Amino acid sequence: MRQIGSVLRAAGHEPLFVFLKEFRLGRFSGVTPREEELLLALLRDLKPDLVGISLTSSFTADLAFHLADRIRESSGLPVVVGGPHASAAPEECLEHADFVCVGEGDEAIVDLADALSRGEPTAGIANLWSRVNGEIRRNDVRPLAQDLDAYPPIAYGEAESYYIEDERLRKVDPAALGDMYQTTASRMCCPFGCTFCAAVWLRRGLYAGKGKVCRYRSVDKVVEEIERARRVNPNIRLVRFWDEIFGVGAPRGWLDEFCERYTKKVGLPFEIWSHPAAITEDRIRKLRSAGLAAAWVGVESGSGKVRREVLNRRETDEVVLRAADILHRHGVEAGYEFILDIPWLAEENRRGTFELIMRLPRPFQVHLHSLSLLPRTVLAERAVSEGLIKREQIGLRDRPLVDRFASHFWQHHLEIRSRRAAFWHSLIYLAGMPSVPRSLLWMAYRLRSLLLLCPRALMLAAEIAGARNAAGETKYFPPLARVYPGVAGYLSRHPALARASNWLVRRLVRLARRVFA
Repeated sequence: MRQIGSVLRAAGHEPLFVFLKEFRLGRFSGVTPREEELLLALLRDLKPDLVGISLTSSFTADLAFHLADRIRESSGLPVVVGGPHASAAPEECLEHADFVCVGEGDEAIVDLADALSRGEPTAGIANLWSRVNGEIRRNDVRPLAQDLDAYPPIAYGEAESYYIEDERLRKVDPAALGDMYQTTASRMCCPFGCTFCAAVWLRRGLYAGKGKVCRYRSVDKVVEEIERARRVNPNIRLVRFWDEIFGVGAPRGWLDEFCERYTKKVGLPFEIWSHPAAITEDRIRKLRSAGLAAAWVGVESGSGKVRREVLNRRETDEVVLRAADILHRHGVEAGYEFILDIPWLAEENRRGTFELIMRLPRPFQVHLHSLSLLPRTVLAERAVSEGLIKREQIGLRDRPLVDRFASHFWQHHLEIRSRRAAFWHSLIYLAGMPSVPRSLLWMAYRLRSLLLLCPRALMLAAEIAGARNAAGETKYFPPLARVYPGVAGYLSRHPALARASNWLVRRLVRLARRVFA
């Protein structure tokens, strides 16, 4: 949305941003009626000519549809929706919006704003779907823009912005309040074909024959954008690049130039996302010298069989371990992503994931997720064809919104009624905790036949380890924030008490170790 705002401003329009709620995996509380009314009242006061909403399939689609319906009903304002879900399911989106932007919308949104401001027809604008005399007008996507430098830098801090959170409305850009700046250097540059990923369809389906899909901005533009953001917000201490796989597919010499320019002009630590097969000695050495602090690596399953036969990922365990060793030796903090509840070869996935995590060099972080079966993905179609889900369940759409966010938080998986799943999920989570002795974990693994009968002891150990990990950062674990928000908020405002609670949790952990030893 920030990029869309910047191109609108460059074209002579005046964008306004409204940020509704903070994105919190595992801790999203939903939009309250009061917050919804704040949004509607704000739009009535601002009286914009067009309202744009960005939405994703498994998180915000239903909420975005509800808000779009309320906006159109209460104010009569035209609504355009875009984002991943709009590209994958435009017909559904058009039931709740006047326009749907399919694919990249940098140029389409300007064409739409120009047409509306001049009172001109909008039916023929490329990338936009709409209804004309009751019939859906499906316009083709335009060729991909190859020169990303032609677009202005993303809007950050300077546009009129509003933030709705905790049932309050503030006139502020929330991104300018934090100490992390988030951006991308490229678009659609992942070369892999994972069966759970909707980006594969974008590259090979929607944009087939529409130009080169992997495109990079110049190093100058990337560095200038970050320098500009630091002038707006001097508190920035970390940069996070959200590129699918940072550096892959870049023009020759781009990475070397980035490392040199970033070090001289920015000099802040940064984080990237990567893939085991993309982590090489040379690439990590260069990035580390430029300030790479952390790399988040999508492994998805510890089982080579599951990766090959279900996820269409060809890297072996040796490739994953070699990547982990490279990150470890160069002092890069590693975070590994795994999917817990893959319905195919489920036991193989759980056992393999535990065994692989136990071989990764410590310290590291582990992020455990649910499998989101997204529209236009191979796995979603397979699940429907095999009767595992109904088509309307694609994107977790049958679950309440709060549960969808919670499913991407490790503790959600302990609530599953299956004793087998609870055992493995607890053991996998503990395996990712550097404070838990591996000898103890291997003992639990060998005693799994017994522990599977009653996994509550292992679940309790996981809860205690999670509490200790969060308390060490002077903030309590998310379940506390959900059940006792007042207590959690009080502790976050009183670090001394939080440290005392941390001390108590450490003592409980030591006691638990003695019990389980």
